[in-house]
Amino acid sequence: MTIDTSTSDQPLPAPVEFTYDWYERFLRRLLDAGYTPTDYGESLSAGDVILRHDVDFSPRKALTIGRIEADLGIESTYFVLMNSPLYNVFYKPVRSVLEELQSLGHTIGLHFSTHQYWNGEAPNEAVSERVGAERDALSAAVGEVSGAVSFHRPDEWLFRRSFDGFISTYEERFFTEIDYRGDSNQRWREQHPLAGERPEKLQILTHPGLWGEDDADFETRLYEETDNELERTRRFMHEQFIEKRYNVDEFRYQPER
Repeated sequence: MTIDTSTSDQPLPAPVEFTYDWYERFLRRLLDAGYTPTDYGESLSAGDVILRHDVDFSPRKALTIGRIEADLGIESTYFVLMNSPLYNVFYKPVRSVLEELQSLGHTIGLHFSTHQYWNGEAPNEAVSERVGAERDALSAAVGEVSGAVSFHRPDEWLFRRSFDGFISTYEERFFTEIDYRGDSNQRWREQHPLAGERPEKLQILTHPGLWGEDDADFETRLYEETDNELERTRRFMHEQFIEKRYNVDEFRYQPER
């Protein structure tokens, strides 16, 4: 695979906007440059790009991103939390989102938070045991899951570390031996993810909750999602317990476009 390594042959989709339109143009630019999406189970070669999504707080937006990728023939991995106060993978509307992502060709994986169990560094064996338990629970909800695990807000001790029983997205081969570019805290506003010479291999991390129909800064996006979640909770409480309506399909997440 030949990678277009030039920096000025085609205009970049810039400035960075955290909108679905921008993300789609970004993906098209990756494909035009010669990259081929792959996953963590494959041996990486020149031209490979791994697309990864950490679903911190918005399965609904993850589905929108997943549909955009599927329209371009792209398959990626969506890592979900098992202990989030914002969504529950066993809740039917969330489960339906994850099932649709799978039907589009995407893979569901575990987004694991060490902070739920330890205040500092933990032994490899303890991490593997806890990860295994959460992966089993996730599999009970959605079926087959990725062999890879993404750590939520990882501490330094997790970087470049390998574990028994699962693949870490922060292992050397995915984190330092290839280029790693993520949108955490919307830092792409400071440096365009395609700036500079194109690397031969890439891992790209995005957080679907940071994106939307219109551009917005990091704090605004977080508060918007908080307000949306509170409104959904109010509706659920009223309709389930006041009106005695038990059809959870009425709370099905709909993608934003």
